[in-house]
Amino acid sequence: MKFTSVLTVVACAITASAQSTSSFTNFIDCGGKFVQLFLEDFSLAPSPMCIGKDICITAKGELADDIVPGATLEVFGKHLGQVVYSDKIDLCQALAANGQACPVPYTAKSFKICLKLKPTYLQGSATQFDFIASNGDQQTLFCQRALDRAPRLQGINC
Repeated sequence: MKFTSVLTVVACAITASAQSTSSFTNFIDCGGKFVQLFLEDFSLAPSPMCIGKDICITAKGELADDIVPGATLEVFGKHLGQVVYSDKIDLCQALAANGQACPVPYTAKSFKICLKLKPTYLQGSATQFDFIASNGDQQTLFCQRALDRAPRLQGINC
């Protein structure tokens, strides 16, 4: 009986591992305690990221203030300590494309932000990414960091 239970646990672990194809490690907060969006959940899709295709961030949490015009999202990628990817978009335009026009009221709880991955992305190289959103008043909305674990090395292709 114990042998059957062990096999069941192993089979479940293998199934869960096979379904988890994300190339990213867990996201960690890099914004400190002075952020305007207190995150409960943060995710990025699709994974792996593919050059020329949209990547979308879904952020859920509590806002301290409205998101106002002038807000930006900056994305930085580092490989071996060197910045190898950077992008900056108008956060209000990205939110508006998904149905949330600025000013976004502080009562909003969920945000979807999409941007096209530029050709400068080092596909297949382990890269640490920072996603930093700033409000129109230059206050940090959120900062999230994760390692893209080189999907091509893992057999994951675009």
